[in-house]
Amino acid sequence: MGAIFKSKVWQGIKLVALAVSVPTLLSSCKDGGYGGKDEVAAASCPEGFGWAEGLQAYLSPTATMPTAMSTSADDCLFNQWSWEAFVWANAPIDGKPRFLGWQVPDDLIADPDAAPRTTLLRLDAHMKPVHPGLGSSNQDNAIVEADGSMLIGQNGYPVYASIHMTPNYFAVTKRNLIATGAYESNPNQDDYFSLGDAIVKATWYRLADGETAPAGTYTTQAEVPVLQNNCNGANCAVVPSGKYEVVTVALVGMHVVGYVDNHPEFLWATFEHKLNAPMFADNSFTFDANASNPGNFTFYKAGTPYSQPALLVETNTNPATVTFDAATGKFAPVTQIVQMNQTGGDTQPNGPSNIAAINVASQKAASNFPNNSPLQNYNLIGTAWFKPNTYVTTAAGWQNLNQTNAVGAISLMNSTAETFLQSAKGKQGNNCFECHSATSFSYAGIQPKALPVRRIAISHLIAVGSAYEVPNTLPVTSGGTAPAKAAPKK
Repeated sequence: MGAIFKSKVWQGIKLVALAVSVPTLLSSCKDGGYGGKDEVAAASCPEGFGWAEGLQAYLSPTATMPTAMSTSADDCLFNQWSWEAFVWANAPIDGKPRFLGWQVPDDLIADPDAAPRTTLLRLDAHMKPVHPGLGSSNQDNAIVEADGSMLIGQNGYPVYASIHMTPNYFAVTKRNLIATGAYESNPNQDDYFSLGDAIVKATWYRLADGETAPAGTYTTQAEVPVLQNNCNGANCAVVPSGKYEVVTVALVGMHVVGYVDNHPEFLWATFEHKLNAPMFADNSFTFDANASNPGNFTFYKAGTPYSQPALLVETNTNPATVTFDAATGKFAPVTQIVQMNQTGGDTQPNGPSNIAAINVASQKAASNFPNNSPLQNYNLIGTAWFKPNTYVTTAAGWQNLNQTNAVGAISLMNSTAETFLQSAKGKQGNNCFECHSATSFSYAGIQPKALPVRRIAISHLIAVGSAYEVPNTLPVTSGGTAPAKAAPKK
């Protein structure tokens, strides 16, 4: 596929800068890919004759997200759902992917001081340290960022993220916002989402002027925030200026999260572009200064040692270790990454081989989609869920469900969204439900106050506009302090 899937097919969306790193793609980039000799396709997966060929039906403008999932569904069916939902969410509708027509967090609470919106995708920088789990270190609890660190690419720019909600997901969120007091005052404390609701969280790599996009990515134009230094003596932080500039971004990752039969906790699937980073078989990665990869990837420079001083180095530190030059809008040093669990640590029977087989079949089918669809160039990493009908208030212990109760990909992390929370060998178990649970806003002494335990707290979007929302700041050492760039001409 060509280097860039033209933005005339898919137009801009609104993004949010993730805690992630994005090295410039060099000409010798390699496919992180699947299909090695250890990943032999399970004979019975995908299930259903011609299943992959049927994915094209989800490109229809009238298609709906698949919701059928029996209580006896196996691992293969959950991961097939993930590809179905991915195709459905990304189907080009009226010149842009379906999810770009959904509502975004800014629609939840109007900000009279915000720059006027255009038709382009707008991305914002969000970084935040959040509550630690029992016995764990401090971790970020944001929707789009996995921790308070920012992933910095070889071109010096961060990765951004955007969030998109289907209509009913948006409506339910809006009537339960913490900022309006509705989270606590709603008479129906189990006001919750419905079958078919979905949310997409996408990650985007900003291209430098003249830079070629990672081969086979979907690209579009977007508005990104002009950042500036805010210093108090020697202590500096990067904050958005309130102004935006128009740049080209490439889609490098995506969470697709949907409410299906028997699973009100939503199914949580994540996808990555093939060229993001070296990928390792589940539960096999260890830091090793004597090991490296000879290939260049979007977020990994060839030959970088797999050592802790060189790889996955956190950037949200005290004292600050990152510099920011406001004159160029770039950060340093760059971050090098890997995907530690290429099939999300799936522990179900034939789990890794199921995912590998579904990827091969789905990518082959996507190669026959119209307009040389970029979807053929993305890998499903895995899918996580709870046991059927356990995240309901009539089930014992629903309030306490968390990452330890995850089924399927128990170490599911996107290397461009949860870069620094991945599970290395012998430390499996970090996944979506570590941060997304009924107790997301119920931590006394860490948050402004502990809020009631509610099922809807599984969505962090209810914190938009409140003190529980992700703040836009990152500690940096003093750097360039040139005036912020002018707002783009409309």
